[in-house]
Amino acid sequence: MQGVFVSYRRQDSQSAAGRLSDHLRDHLAGAAIFRDVETIEPGADFVDAIDRALKSCAVLLAVIGPRWLSISDEEGHRRLDLADDYTRLEIATALRRKDVRVIPVLVEGAQMPAPEQLPADLAELARRNAVELSDKRWDYDVGQLVNTLRKLTGLPEPAPPPMPKPEPGAAPTRRRWWIGATIGILVLAAILADEEGVFDPDPFVPTPAAPDAYYPPPQTSGETTAPSAGLPMLSGMWHDTQGGRFELVQQGNQLYFQGAGPEGYVVGSARLEGYHGQGSHTLNGYLLQSAFVVSTDGSRIDVTVVDPANGQRHAAVLLRQ
Repeated sequence: MQGVFVSYRRQDSQSAAGRLSDHLRDHLAGAAIFRDVETIEPGADFVDAIDRALKSCAVLLAVIGPRWLSISDEEGHRRLDLADDYTRLEIATALRRKDVRVIPVLVEGAQMPAPEQLPADLAELARRNAVELSDKRWDYDVGQLVNTLRKLTGLPEPAPPPMPKPEPGAAPTRRRWWIGATIGILVLAAILADEEGVFDPDPFVPTPAAPDAYYPPPQTSGETTAPSAGLPMLSGMWHDTQGGRFELVQQGNQLYFQGAGPEGYVVGSARLEGYHGQGSHTLNGYLLQSAFVVSTDGSRIDVTVVDPANGQRHAAVLLRQ
């Protein structure tokens, strides 16, 4: 099991790097996260510390903000051109090591630098596939990065939480299913679809509903109704990237779902229109609305949840079990 080295410029992306490091510690338990301000002891040789850290790391994340290329020292020299620039030393050292994966991470709208903009020992960085972390999709973008880092560092997938036992006397149709972090999951679809010109935020208009509204699926013999032509089949168990689990029941173009997770208990329904859909649900009795996009192979649902009271959105991804 190996660690992750987070390289960044303090004058450029210190806040984003700190936020990223905190997220990695929360979701990569067991992997060492190296970030200079926290892990280098006072008086230690910085170059030696970098070399030692990289020997125990499988990945270096080069966090690049909008000023990463242009920041200069007090004499007006571009810091990246200085041989003793710490950021340059970190990345150049990692690029020379064949056992370290170097991943550019673009934050705050930064663009990937071209080879001619970089010193010779960093030119190879321009050929590395970059990851973009945007503010409006932060949780999803970092979640995708965490999945990659989990593989590179040899960390096992997190175990899903145990299914809760039904409460004594609870009606079978109201049993609690785990849906884990559903509020975050139901946000991404709208954001993605909006960028592709598919999602329309206007349908999110508050509709009257009882505070404890419940949407039970129709009683059946245990079989779900086959969907109409042109619709994906979504019935079954699903999970999110944070270990949550939930179940969907589909009848034609109508979906019903219910479950429970870190945010509380969720129950609702939605209507499919091809591979897109909209619906409403309650979280601990609080009414929310959602839109989602289903992947062409039916294995993934990108969802957006909107609070009709304030317009706040949350995004996440559901994956078929």
